[in-house]
Amino acid sequence: MYRKYLQVIVLALLTVALILPSIACQQGGSGADLGATLTGAYNNVREWFIMQGAKDRIESIRKGDASITVVDDSGAPVRDARVYFEQQSHDFLFGSNLAPLGEPTNGPNGIDQDWANAYTALFNYGTLPFNWDVYEPKQGQTDEQSLRAMADWARKRGIVTKGSPLISADAVPSWAPPAVNDMQASQEKRVKEVTGDLCGLVDYWDVVNEPTSGTSTKTSVGNWMSSRTPAVVCSDALSWARSACPKANLIINDFHTDQDFKDILEGILREHASYDAIGIETDMLRGNWPLYQVWDICDRFKDLNVPIHFTDVTVLSGSPLTDLTAGAESWPSTPAGELAQADYAEKLYTMLFSNPSVQAITWWNFSDKDAAQGAPSGLLRADMSKKPAYDRLLKLIRDDWWSRGNAYTGNSGTAVFRGFFGQYELIVEKDNKRVESAIDISRGLDNKVKVQLTGYTQLPPTPLYLLIWPYVVALVVIAIIVLIVRWIDKMQRRI
Repeated sequence: MYRKYLQVIVLALLTVALILPSIACQQGGSGADLGATLTGAYNNVREWFIMQGAKDRIESIRKGDASITVVDDSGAPVRDARVYFEQQSHDFLFGSNLAPLGEPTNGPNGIDQDWANAYTALFNYGTLPFNWDVYEPKQGQTDEQSLRAMADWARKRGIVTKGSPLISADAVPSWAPPAVNDMQASQEKRVKEVTGDLCGLVDYWDVVNEPTSGTSTKTSVGNWMSSRTPAVVCSDALSWARSACPKANLIINDFHTDQDFKDILEGILREHASYDAIGIETDMLRGNWPLYQVWDICDRFKDLNVPIHFTDVTVLSGSPLTDLTAGAESWPSTPAGELAQADYAEKLYTMLFSNPSVQAITWWNFSDKDAAQGAPSGLLRADMSKKPAYDRLLKLIRDDWWSRGNAYTGNSGTAVFRGFFGQYELIVEKDNKRVESAIDISRGLDNKVKVQLTGYTQLPPTPLYLLIWPYVVALVVIAIIVLIVRWIDKMQRRI
């Protein structure tokens, strides 16, 4: 009933927003100004409703029920065992840019330990740089070993990796062939070699980056994309990557969030190719996007029925990008800006995590050190100290959205609990016997596991007569006492 009333209120506000401007125009008022004001008010109300429903949506779409059956050495169910469960990882991908791993001359292990510790404490996902002009500055001389070391560093720490990009019109080495046919062969060779050589080590790929603007980019790759059309180029590249590494997850990524990008995605499907996710670049250098607008982006692409990845998330802790800040020697982070960054980041992540279409969020610059355009866009400052936004996201990801606790088996020997999708460590205990196990709670699976409590023997249930005989004896004694008291009372009356 409550939700019905809310829907009526929203509908009423929308009606007012649509009707009053025309009335104001007829009366000589500023209908455009009034319409903009009412539309803004409606969007603010809509955003409020979106955020109010986030907690319930998260509970519904990001969690699953787990069932742990505990048995003894003979296979008999163990009653009243304690099952402690603690989440070890998220299925949802929270990540950032891993390019700083390639900076130390002695490899990824030489990275600043404050940076590394902060990253691994917060994130389970990372993007590796595969820009063609940097990866292969001279023909045949690639940076594969460095990228392989970076991917290995991440994997050892439980971090899923994405390579980005395989094809981009603005990342072209000087030696790239200018002819369209030669570029077709060159790109096929690159895509197949890179994805094939790193298959199983790199899990996701931005196969084509920014195809909507590729045709207007004056490079040999841009000319090739213009000749072939973006949809065909994407289809070819997806087919090449999938043939080289069938288990890879393939993404088409773009900063356009409008119908132009969707037209390309639909064109890819008409070419009988397929992608596993859609990447939405979320660069907010010129100001934070309204949250209702971000929600609308999800709605725009959800009917393509693949997950959405929000990539390149850039939220400033200083002034927005202007001609002045773009030309300044420094672009400082400010205390007020850091608090505003934290407030917005917390709301953005909460809203995206509550949207069923979203599978991943990548905060682009993890620290202000060497951030793109020198922007104060990191979760860490340049000295690797943590901004408030880091602490807010840590609380969300590793506390609010992290499951741990105790469950107990009943007579059936089964304990149940509900937790966020991901991997869990289990500790089962009963009468000084203890065993460790694990379970993956995944969407669409039954999420059941049987654990044998080695060294424990479940005693057979106590017979019912043994359980109730003390109570029966007590009742009989009470009845006899009552009878004796009544008999004594009766005798006294006769006397």
